[in-house]
Amino acid sequence: MAFLKDAGQRLNSAVQGTFSPEIWTAQLLQDLEQHSILSSPLIVNHSYEGDFKRGGDTIRIPHFLDTVEDKGVVKSYGEIGEADHAELDYIRITVQKGSSFHLEVDSLDQLFTQPGIDKMTELVRQRAKRTARSLDRLVADTIVHAMNGKDYNTAEAGVTDETKMLDLHSKVEKLERTAKDSAYDMILEALMQLDYIEAPEDRYLIISPSLRKELLKDPQFINASFYGGQPVIPTGHIGQILGVPVYVSSQLGTVKTPKKPLVEAAIDNLRNVDMFVGATNCVSVVIPHAEMAAYKPEKKFTDAIKSRVHYDAKIVRPEQLIAVGPKGTSPSP
Repeated sequence: MAFLKDAGQRLNSAVQGTFSPEIWTAQLLQDLEQHSILSSPLIVNHSYEGDFKRGGDTIRIPHFLDTVEDKGVVKSYGEIGEADHAELDYIRITVQKGSSFHLEVDSLDQLFTQPGIDKMTELVRQRAKRTARSLDRLVADTIVHAMNGKDYNTAEAGVTDETKMLDLHSKVEKLERTAKDSAYDMILEALMQLDYIEAPEDRYLIISPSLRKELLKDPQFINASFYGGQPVIPTGHIGQILGVPVYVSSQLGTVKTPKKPLVEAAIDNLRNVDMFVGATNCVSVVIPHAEMAAYKPEKKFTDAIKSRVHYDAKIVRPEQLIAVGPKGTSPSP
């Protein structure tokens, strides 16, 4: 192997010389967003207010209350009555979950790596993908507990005992699908229920890979897909159906994921769910704090990076999310 004169400087310059915590942290959050589906801004709400200083702090999610009333007919020279005012309400969300990683690369290991390959950068990208997976799992846990009427945000990380969680004002409903029900019919049923409660129009449909296969064989879906169809993009977006964007997520599904390298298995809590239909303000996800630091371990010839991200999720409008799964199955937190 040829000795590369500048190879020994690649890692040091990437980590120590030109390392900028703000830039790398921003890149981490960007990669996290790119690899997330359930926690993507296309699916959940990321708005919040308030200061976060430590784990367990409470911040606020703003949302408007419906305070505008119909004043009825106003006759000639009549009065319209008192003016209504926009009221902004706040739902509190406690941030007590998160993710962290600690990476280390030996100088010799980087020295004999092919030029142009920065191992530390690649490791950070891999960790971002894992962090996105962890965040999606948190959203999955939050939804599953909401299907039982429980607020997972009120529990600390790792707690699964629902007796230690507060109750939600309502549940995330699950529609049971029988062998006679087509996937397309279940989509129509879920959309109808959202219409009855006047859910916002910024809706989404998340389906499992097995359900996508079924839909692509359904003439009703094939005909509907001609309206508003879009090309496949990395977020899992495969187009639209009845004006609703459709995303495919391997984290859903009753079909067992094949054991293949680099294939992410379905989230266990979502094995009994093949479909989610909802509005983007149903679930809120906040990431109020992320940091990264580089250092050189004192007793080693290595460079290292450590990072931590604080985040949490909360069901804000459980009535605006509908799950669909086989009849006879129930959510299992």
